[in-house]
Amino acid sequence: MTCCARWQALCENNRELVEAHRAAYMETAIEDDEIAERTDAGRRALYQRGIDDSGPYQIPLEEGMQHFHGWYRQVMGQALAAQHR
Repeated sequence: MTCCARWQALCENNRELVEAHRAAYMETAIEDDEIAERTDAGRRALYQRGIDDSGPYQIPLEEGMQHFHGWYRQVMGQALAAQHR
């Protein structure tokens, strides 16, 4: 029996488990969406006031973001500088 066949059999034979999993996922997804919307609104309000409050990176979980943002600022800075020449 392949992995997909086993998964399908598990889902078919445990309908309550699947429904509980889906409900838990949707609850989390809705909560995450609300958090993202509030964060976005807060950032927008700060931006409109001219305030930059990015806060510290949470190491080690966001360490990759720190490197990405540094790279992105460099690339965008070069692109903006090229536009103004």
